[in-house]
Parts: sequence; structure tokens; C-alpha cells
Amino acid sequence: MPASAMTWTAISVALLVLGLGAVIWFQRRYDLDTKLSFDLEHPQLPDPDKPITTSQRKTGKYFLLIMLLFGAQILCGELLAHYYIEDGFFGLPIQNLLPFNVAKSWHLQLAIFWIATAWLGAAAYMVPRLLGREPRRQGRLIDVLFYSLIFVVVGSLIGEWLSMMGKGNKGWWLWGATGWEYLELGKVWQFLFIAAMGLWVFILLRGFLPAMRRAGTPGINTDRTRLTTMLLISAVAIPGFYLASLFILPNSHVTYADYWRWWIVHLWVEGIFECFAVILIGWLMVDLKLATSRSTIRALYFQLILLMGTGVVGIGHHYFWIGDNSIWIPLGACFSALEVVPLCLLVWEAWTHYRAYRENGAQFPYKGTFMFLASMGVWNAVGAGATGFLINAPAINYFEHGTQWTPAHAHAAMAGVYAFFSIAIMLYALRNISRRQAWSEKTEAWIRRSCWALNIGLAGMVFVSLMPLGFIQLADAVANGYWHARMTSFYDSTLAKVLLWGRMTWDLIFTAGVVMLLGVVIHVVRNLKPAQDHEMAESHQQWDKVE
Repeated sequence: MPASAMTWTAISVALLVLGLGAVIWFQRRYDLDTKLSFDLEHPQLPDPDKPITTSQRKTGKYFLLIMLLFGAQILCGELLAHYYIEDGFFGLPIQNLLPFNVAKSWHLQLAIFWIATAWLGAAAYMVPRLLGREPRRQGRLIDVLFYSLIFVVVGSLIGEWLSMMGKGNKGWWLWGATGWEYLELGKVWQFLFIAAMGLWVFILLRGFLPAMRRAGTPGINTDRTRLTTMLLISAVAIPGFYLASLFILPNSHVTYADYWRWWIVHLWVEGIFECFAVILIGWLMVDLKLATSRSTIRALYFQLILLMGTGVVGIGHHYFWIGDNSIWIPLGACFSALEVVPLCLLVWEAWTHYRAYRENGAQFPYKGTFMFLASMGVWNAVGAGATGFLINAPAINYFEHGTQWTPAHAHAAMAGVYAFFSIAIMLYALRNISRRQAWSEKTEAWIRRSCWALNIGLAGMVFVSLMPLGFIQLADAVANGYWHARMTSFYDSTLAKVLLWGRMTWDLIFTAGVVMLLGVVIHVVRNLKPAQDHEMAESHQQWDKVE
């Protein structure tokens, strides 16, 4: 290890402490937090039981699809974990049908698909909410988008399987698997996925643009219009930045191709996704009458500056491994350490405002949403922040890259942040499109059990299995060389096998949480409100209208 790696590790730690202090000072000095939108003595409760439109009702099937894809994803993940122990599944030669590389590709792709579907469904629900009425033939567009997503998901998964099993070699680049992690789906499926996201943006534009044009007219809350504009820009950025995947061609040099791959893995997933999440959380806080729109706008500007200012440079900690200059490791480590701050600030404010409701004895109708938002806030600090910075420090990254600490960070960040956030907005939309009787105390209890099971299972998976295993692997890399720790013989040791077998308990707990949540979603989807387009237009005022 070069001396510069140790030097920059110390500098990155010092910068993290200094940066946190500066962020806290700026936030308190300029009062950049959100303000309560109600008097503590007289809290205002949102009403989730108003009429809904045809397109809002049709988003219910998106959330059922989400849970099915989520369940398939974790089954692939559990099979991957088992492959580290034996070549098969308790004696069954399942690896002949679903080998490791197929299960891994499906595990990653399904995560992106179901999380993206959650965001597409929740945002599509919001369009009539923003506009105050149902856009013409909006329900038909919702159906087209839904079946387009199913076609892309099923088609790309089959193409990857055929390609990796050697059954589709002729059109592997177009229809099969390209071989790049997170970008396994062939070019045709990438184009179709982008087209589906483009249709989603068009669906949003039909409600967002008319709302944005109302800016400056009498009776319109300008800050809410600005919030609508920010949300639309972040939504457009999702398919926009995914276009980087198209720059990778069959004859691309590995350095060039991996550069653009990291745009998807880090800048798209960890940057654009997080921008959308931060803005959508702000939108939800205002819609749920937790925060004023003006203070939310100021807080979002501050948090997005931090997020993009640190994230764009923070992507550099990957560049060293594609043959770029070594300066990117210290720059990436220093800046990516601060990426955790914005979302933690926003979620903490949301929790503070929800606590104000609870202390006043108000029956808040979105408890499930806030349970998962609170969980996301914790995992954003621990999973995306702490474990991410742990493996990005140059002295660690030099030996650790690609060992078991990497999936520990990936699971804690992807499942703990984006999966829990997606579940939160799914529950928010489901509460609004379903009948009140579907949300009994029993239903709320199952949501709480599911949330705890998912948190406990994920914590055990990360901190009882993957982190200890990664620590042993890191020690092996330091003592014997990185190549030695990456050999399959590493997993043959008694301690490694104990840790890998022990992971089964936590995986089963996590799976139980998914099954419980699936039961809740099936129950709620069976109790959707009838579509009442005219009644919705009469009872819902425009979202940006001054109350």
C-alpha cells in the first residue's frame, strides 16, 4: 500500500468531521430546516378517504407487482448466499438450471425494477392530486405503462438466462446479457426500459405542466409550484441519466465501458435516485400537512447542493479501479463521506413533525409510511453513510475492494434506504386509494411486524454475517495479498462456513417481513375505492391552491 493511501485516509476522516460541523453550522445559522405547518395545540390531519380517479385506482396493480418482484429478488439473493456454502441447494442440482451468475444478475436487476416501479406508481398517483382532476385517458396510459414494464422485466430476465446458459449467443448483445454488473440487460431491453420511463415522464407532464403554468396567478401558492417543478426535474433526470448506459458498446475498451457503468451504479442509483427521494419526501411532508412549503423549499435547496456537490466528485472513488489517476481515490473518499447528510436531515425533520402529532394524541393515518421513512433515515446514516465510508477510505479500499464488506454496504444502502423508501411511498399511495375499513388495527399491526422483521433481518444479515466475514477476508488480504482473499478456498474455512450458515436465520426473518407485507398489499388491493372522477374533482382542490 502506498503512503499516500494512509495520508488521504487521515485527511478524509478529518474532512468528514469538519464537513459535518460546517453543515450543522450553516443549517442552524441560516435556519435551513422545515417549519411546522400547524399549531401544536391544533394539529391538522390529512384526509386519505377522499374520492379517487380511474388512473389512481389503476395504480393499485403496480404495488402488487412490486411485492411479487421484491419476493423474487430476495429468493435469488438467498440462493446466492447458499451457493457460497455448497454447489447446489441442499443436495438438489439447482445450479444446472439457475447458476450463480444468472441468480446474481436477476437479484440486481429485480431490485432496480421493483424500486423503479414503486416510484413510477406513486408518482403516477400524484398527477390527479396535483391537477385537481383526472387528465383525459390517463387510465389508459397507466395500463400501457404497466404492461410495458412487465414485458421489459420478463423479457430481459429470460434474455439474460438464455445468454448465460449459452442458448442465445447470436443476439446476446441485443437480447441477452451484456455482462456488465447492474447493466446486464441487452441493448433492446435498455431502449425499451428508457421508453417506458419516457412514457412515465409524459404521464407526469400531463399534470405537472398545467400545475406549473398556474404560477403567479391569484390564489396559487408559489412555493408549492416550485416544489412541483423540482419534483418534475428530478423525475426527468431518472431516464435522462440512464442514457449513459447506451454509451457502452460491444467493442468498448474496459476502462471506457466501466467509466460509464459507474455512472449508472453511483451517479444514477446513488445520486439521481437520492435527489428524487429527497424532493419526494419534501413533497410528502407538505402534502401530509407536516411542514410549510416555503421552509421545505429552502431546506431542499440546501440539501440538494450538499447531495450533488458531494456525490458528483464522490463517484471518483471508483475511478482508480478502471485505470484512472490515483488522485480519484482520495477525492472520492473525502466527498462521498458527506453524501449521507442531506437525507438524514430531512427524515429527522419529518420524524420531529410526526412526533408533534403523536404527542397531541392525533391519529395520524400514515403510520406505516412513517415507520419505513424512519427506518430509511437510520439505514441511510448507517448503511449508505457509515459502511460506505468504511470501505471508501483509501487504506481500506486498497485491500477491500470487492470483498464481503462491499455487499454489506450494498445491502445496507440499497435495501435499507431505497427499498424502505419505496415501501413507504407505496403504503402512502395505497392508503389513499383504498377504503378506510381496509386499514384496521390488525392491518396496522401486520405492517409494524413487517417493518421490524425487515429491519432485524437486514441488520443481522449485514452486521452478524457479512461484516464479520468481510473483516476476516480483509485480514487475509493484508496478510497474504488481495488475490489470496479472493480465492474460493477462503470460503472453505470453518469460521467462514459458520458465518455463512448463520446468515440463514436472518434471511428467513427478512423473508417473513416480505411475506407479511405481501399479505397486507393483497388485502388492501382487494379493497380499493371505486373510481369517481367527477367527485374527486369536486372534493379535491388544486394541490397548489392557497388554503
